[in-house]
Amino acid sequence: MVFTGNEIITLQFGHYSNFIGTHWWNCQEAGFEYIPDTPSEINHDVLFREGQTSRGEVTFTPRLLLVDLKGSLGCLTEEGRLYGTSPGVDATLPLWPPDKVTVQTQASESKNEFLQDLEQAETLASPLPNELKESGKAVPKLYYLDNDVKSWSDFLRPHLHPRSINLVQEYQHDDPSLPFDTFPQGQDIWKRPRFCEELTDRVRLYLEETDNLQGFQVLMDSHDGFSGLGCSALQYLRDEYPSKVCLCLPSQPPQASPLASHRVLNLALALSSLAELSSLFCPISSTTSGWRDLGKSVQLPFLQYKSNLYYHTSAAVAAAVDSMSLVYRLRGEHERLADLTVRLGMYGRRAAALSVMLPFPLSVDGTLLDALERWEGPLTHPLTPLTDLQTGVWQQTLVLRGVPESRLMRADQRNLSSSNPAYSCRSLAHLLHTFLQFDSQTTVRTQVFTADNKLPTSAPFPHLFSPHISQDGLLQDTSRPSHTGVEKVPVLAGLHSCQSLGNSLESLHSEAKRINIRSLHQFASAGLESLELVESLEQLLCLSECYSDHQMDF
Repeated sequence: MVFTGNEIITLQFGHYSNFIGTHWWNCQEAGFEYIPDTPSEINHDVLFREGQTSRGEVTFTPRLLLVDLKGSLGCLTEEGRLYGTSPGVDATLPLWPPDKVTVQTQASESKNEFLQDLEQAETLASPLPNELKESGKAVPKLYYLDNDVKSWSDFLRPHLHPRSINLVQEYQHDDPSLPFDTFPQGQDIWKRPRFCEELTDRVRLYLEETDNLQGFQVLMDSHDGFSGLGCSALQYLRDEYPSKVCLCLPSQPPQASPLASHRVLNLALALSSLAELSSLFCPISSTTSGWRDLGKSVQLPFLQYKSNLYYHTSAAVAAAVDSMSLVYRLRGEHERLADLTVRLGMYGRRAAALSVMLPFPLSVDGTLLDALERWEGPLTHPLTPLTDLQTGVWQQTLVLRGVPESRLMRADQRNLSSSNPAYSCRSLAHLLHTFLQFDSQTTVRTQVFTADNKLPTSAPFPHLFSPHISQDGLLQDTSRPSHTGVEKVPVLAGLHSCQSLGNSLESLHSEAKRINIRSLHQFASAGLESLELVESLEQLLCLSECYSDHQMDF
């Protein structure tokens, strides 16, 4: 059967999820290739849509609906930058007589250096500026935004469609007097007709533009009120579009907020709901524990990131999500979203684990075989809390990007007559699969996808990489010049169904069960009843048991 569409609609709920999503969309746009008669390796039409402005200009924007709180947009307007003011509205004309109106003004947010340069480049229809160095060579300008990024809009690169941004008007971003920090608060927002009807209308408009919608991918904060709002939206998608797949990525930031008990209950209510409402869900975090005690930050060998900055941690997570999603975004050999979720969600195991090696340590003059032969430690590092990928993995999908087939092995290695089966491999996927077979003590059903495209990490991606990572993302003995950034890197990412997910879910159940809901008046006043909590925790426990020893997949 030939499919003409394969489109996916993306929804993002919450401030941290929008940080992850912004890096993800930035990386995708930075990877656009415009080569006549040579289609890109990546099918960008899966997640992006083509449109047209009122002046007939062609636009290419994410097929995206994002939700955040009032006051979270910084210098970005709710309509985005693409069309300016809302169509049909003359901003110079007052809507009411001047004597009937009290005007209140508020200082506009200042734009950082990157946004200023981006705006100028768009005005002049030119690329971002380069800098001329002492050698006379022009190199891409470096932006140091660690102290400038307050919101995800401070480093947003692509244009968004005017219908993309949806704000919860009842709550103010970073308002300690009225925090949006409980699951029932999110459910209550969904019940309000103005918000629900507007968002569902926008879903319908996107869907009407597609030829063959695969389904939905949902990024959602799972630690605060957006957990309830995201799950309510998923309930609507399941009821309204039951044949469509929903892949959900519940995220949790590295900072310990809101209160630990609130966070644990929100997570428990969210993940138990996702077991029923999603086709597959994958909890993601840059911390090792992730429930009451967040634990240490995940350590990646060639990264030097600041664990207290959303701007940094979300970049590492987004790199893994972008690379993993190539499974259903490649033009050539790929897998439909439905096939991926069914295979990894077998036997009721609706939870999966995400992992990454960022960057994949391919040396400047080395091959994939060289890298694997000198490999020490785990192949990838989990970005799902309390997950062990060294044992008890049943199903997994790996994506290796940025390593060309010419880097498989050296010519002299191809001709070796050896009992080592690696020397007989004739593709990257075959070699990686062979390595995993011998590295694992048990049989793991593995699918490997490869792509030539490296992950773009140009501005405004933060400067996370070790000095021994070259401008092209390769491992080298010398340090990279201080005036040179890392433009692109090879990445290995994985999605896994494994036994330790059961232990992770069971520990969340145990943490939540110890909480006395009567002591948390915010949940009770928002409408959560004890019986509802008991049922949710029972569902979470049932999900964890799908990963127990007697359920092992042979």
